[in-house]
Amino acid sequence: MSEYDTSKPAGQGFADRVVQAGEWSIRYRESGTGSPLVWVHGAGGPEITRGAELLAERHRVIAVELPGFGDEVNDRTQGGVDAAQIVLAFADALGLDRFALWGTSMGGVVALWTAIAAGDRLDRLILDAPAIFRPDGPSPAELSPEEQLAAFHAHPERKHLSPPDPERMARSWPLVERLVGPAYDEQLAAGAASLETPTLVLCGSRDGLFGVAPGRELKRLQPRAQFTIVYDAAHDISGDRPEAFAAYVSDFIERGRTFVVQDRSTLIYA
Repeated sequence: MSEYDTSKPAGQGFADRVVQAGEWSIRYRESGTGSPLVWVHGAGGPEITRGAELLAERHRVIAVELPGFGDEVNDRTQGGVDAAQIVLAFADALGLDRFALWGTSMGGVVALWTAIAAGDRLDRLILDAPAIFRPDGPSPAELSPEEQLAAFHAHPERKHLSPPDPERMARSWPLVERLVGPAYDEQLAAGAASLETPTLVLCGSRDGLFGVAPGRELKRLQPRAQFTIVYDAAHDISGDRPEAFAAYVSDFIERGRTFVVQDRSTLIYA
């Protein structure tokens, strides 16, 4: 078998579960043991990547599905601040007093709002190609299928890619736009500048949506944050460079701001 098994989607070892969190019935997928890592997905929903599978070898990875990204329409959540409260209610329902939080793309906006609201509960914050402080440019929905493929995937051959469901995207896209908010949110910037939670932000060197601008701006606002450009990765960093992504994130979860590189001599991160 090749290093990347593309014959089936990633995530076969993740169990599907449901929990009642306040007024929300929330679906989630979980795998692994150890320190809890809650993952907030991007606009496409909680699609497990090879990088997430590797993280689950060392951590308890909990991929939450935000309300509105399944079969239902969510007209109640008006923005990232509201979604942050859902994430916290979800953590309460699972009995997680403290946890690490990982947000991908759109989920990076939600994760940052969550840290601003309750940073004292977070051991670590990981922002993966976050849709924060975005440069001017077309919306992903405005790109052609060929442009979307190039923007998201530097290595599509390493993945089992399924075409997006047009009906689901039509249902969820108004919610996506509310969650990501304006390209440059001044309130979000002010909150990020005062954040004390140890933070890691990762951007792919070949990200065709936002480039590396989100990481540079967050680093400017919060000099204590760790900012890394992951070489040869597009927007889907944990799918394009799964081993490097998982090793880097695991190091950060375990060591915080004291990490430099993992002690495996053959691993190149960025």
